[in-house]
Amino acid sequence: MGQFSSERGLLEIIDRAQLILTSWQAFVEEHPETQLHPALVSISDEVTDLMAAFYLEASEMALDQAPVSGLATDVKMVKKNQMM
Repeated sequence: MGQFSSERGLLEIIDRAQLILTSWQAFVEEHPETQLHPALVSISDEVTDLMAAFYLEASEMALDQAPVSGLATDVKMVKKNQMM
């Protein structure tokens, strides 16, 4: 697959990833039956971590494509300062 062609496409991916991640957490990860089985909890935690990593990576990519001025730039600068 090629790179995303626009910031808009990344924002759509971020929105969908957030929707799926919160749905996963609400309907599967936090389900009482899942919580009764340590093996399922462990796998569910891994799935959540991978989905969160995808969300964060897409967010970073969107910030990198953001316009030079405005809120996104301010957020990018804060993130860079936190990493140092």
